[in-house]
Amino acid sequence: MAKGLNRQEAAWSLTEAANEPFFNLVQRYVFAPYFAGTLAASQAEGAAMWGFALGAAGLAIAILAPVLGSIADSGARLKPWLAGSALVAFLASASLWFAFPGVPLLPIAFAVFAGSVAAELMNQFGNAFLPVSARPQKMGLLSGLSFGISQLVGMAVLLVVLGVSQAAPAVLAEVPNSIDRLAGPLAAACILLFLTPFLLVANDRPQVRAASVKQGLLDLRATLLEAWRDRTMRLFLIARMVSADGMAIVFGFGAVLAAASFGWKADTLARFGLVITSFGVLGGFAAGWIDGRIGCKRLSMLGLGLMAFGAASVMLTDAERVFGVPTGVALSKPLATPQEWGFMASGGIIAAGAAFTIAGMRTMMATLAPQARIAAYFGLYSFVGKATAFIGPTLVGIIAASTGSVRPGIGVAVAFLLASMLVLAAVRPGAAGDA
Repeated sequence: MAKGLNRQEAAWSLTEAANEPFFNLVQRYVFAPYFAGTLAASQAEGAAMWGFALGAAGLAIAILAPVLGSIADSGARLKPWLAGSALVAFLASASLWFAFPGVPLLPIAFAVFAGSVAAELMNQFGNAFLPVSARPQKMGLLSGLSFGISQLVGMAVLLVVLGVSQAAPAVLAEVPNSIDRLAGPLAAACILLFLTPFLLVANDRPQVRAASVKQGLLDLRATLLEAWRDRTMRLFLIARMVSADGMAIVFGFGAVLAAASFGWKADTLARFGLVITSFGVLGGFAAGWIDGRIGCKRLSMLGLGLMAFGAASVMLTDAERVFGVPTGVALSKPLATPQEWGFMASGGIIAAGAAFTIAGMRTMMATLAPQARIAAYFGLYSFVGKATAFIGPTLVGIIAASTGSVRPGIGVAVAFLLASMLVLAAVRPGAAGDA
C-alpha cells in the first residue's frame, strides 16, 4: 500500500490499470496494426474500417455516458455500473482471440467497438469513485498515481507480448498469428486482476432508491443546464471535448502509421509501445508532483502543448525523413535508422503530454463537479470527450480510404490539441483548481 493511503484509496489507484491494457494492446500497439495490416485485404481498407469502428464507439459513448451516469446517480450506487461495464469489456476483449485471418472483418470490428465502449464506461464509473473513495487532499496525488500505475501495467503486458514473440510456448507456436490475437485475452485478464480488489474493498454510496431511467434523464437535463450556465465548467468541458478529438487520432493511429511507414511487426511494435508507455509512466507519476506546484489547469495546458508538438513531429517523420529533414539512411533492420528513433521520441513526448493532460483534467473535474451528482458530471465529462471524438477517427478513415495514407489525419490532431489549449487558457485562474 502506498504511504499515506488507506485501503480504499490504494485499491482505487489500481482501477485505471484494469482498462489500460485494452487501450495499449487492442487500440494502439498490437491488435490495431494486425487488424489493418493482416486481417484486412489492404492497409487502406483496414485503416478505414478501424477508423469507422473507433468512430462508432466514440458516438456510442457520447450517447451512453451521460445517460448512464445520470441513471446511476438517480439510484446512488456506482458499483453495479462499474462491474457491468467491466463484464462487457472482459467478454469483448477475450473474443478477439478468435480474430484469425479469413474471419469476416465486421464481427471483429464489432467486438472492438463493444470493448471500446465498455472500457470507456469502466473509466467513467471508476473516475466517479475518486471523490467517493479518496480524501480531498489526496485526489490530485491519486489521479497521477493511478495513471502512472496504469502505464506500468501497460508496459508489463507489452513485455509479455515481446517475450512470447521471442520465445513462444509450444501451445502458441503453431497457432497462426497467436501473438497478435493474444492481445484480447491479456486485456481481459487485466480487467479481472486489477478491478477485483476495488470491487471487494470499496465502500459504495448508500442506496437511497432504485435506479430510475426517467429520473436519470431528468437529472441529465438538469446537469446539462447547470453545467452550461457555469462559465468555468462550460469552458472546461469545451476544452476537454476538443482535446479528446486530438488524442483519439494520435492514440488510435500512431502504431498504424508506424507499421505503414517502417514495416514494423508485432515484436517491434511491442518495443515501440514499451518506449512510449515508459514516458507515460514517468509523466503519470510526475503529474501528481507537478499538480501540487503549478495546479491542474497549468498541468493540463502543458500536456496539450507537448502532445501538439509531438504529433507535429510524427507527421513530419517517415521512412526517409526525421522531423521533415531527409536522413539519407535507408530502412534496413527494425529500429536501425534515425527516422525510426525520431518517431519513437515524438511518441514519447505525446505520451508524457497525455499523462499530464489526463491527470490534470480528471482532477479539475473532480474539483469542479457537485459531489451529489459526481457520476452524472463524469458522465458529462465522458460525453464531451466523445461527443465529437468520433469525428477525428472517422475523418482519418475517410482520408485513408481516399488517399491510402493516415498521415494527413495527424495534422487534424495538431489543430485540435492547440485549440483545446487556447480554450483552457480562457478559464479564470483559481476557478478550476488552478492554484
